Amino acid sequence: MPPAAAASSPHPAPRRMRYAPLEGLLRSLDISERSAEMKEIVRLSGGTDYVPSEIPVENFAEVLHFLARTRFSSWASSEGLFRVGACLFEGYRKTLLGQIQLAALHLLGPDRLMRKAPDFVGRSSNFGVRTVEQLGPSHYRMDFRGVPLPGDYYNGILHAALRATGVNEPQTHWEQTGPEDMSFDVRW
Repeated sequence: MPPAAAASSPHPAPRRMRYAPLEGLLRSLDISERSAEMKEIVRLSGGTDYVPSEIPVENFAEVLHFLARTRFSSWASSEGLFRVGACLFEGYRKTLLGQIQLAALHLLGPDRLMRKAPDFVGRSSNFGVRTVEQLGPSHYRMDFRGVPLPGDYYNGILHAALRATGVNEPQTHWEQTGPEDMSFDVRW
């Protein structure tokens, strides 16, 4: 069910993340299948023996915070989440789905990436609305509505994606505009 239809339904579908983003994190961070760390990720994601193919969004958020705390413990929480997002992007590029979806990213350039970013980001979930608006040359605003995941995480993904298009020093800033809403200011 599309996010808009789910939101208007009297019994909306549970909000879930697909497995692909988590697979990207596991690959990027080189998390062993049999490690204690992986067992904790399985538990946090709501699985028993394996990570489920669809993860409740609240559980996915717990996994993000766990990885930020354990993998980037010397950084502030916000920086750890930013780094988790950047790792997710890099690892997702190594997955089969990521290789297909992002094969021509370096050819897209940052402007086309920004125009497609809401679709790219939204493919892995069944919730929220993401929009983008160009404010000027090399300047965009991307708004998320109904997205209960950390903005720092998405900021890390966005920053890494822009770098993959050839932008050397992307300038990304975000602010929380509501309980599940955020706005990103992006320049290069």
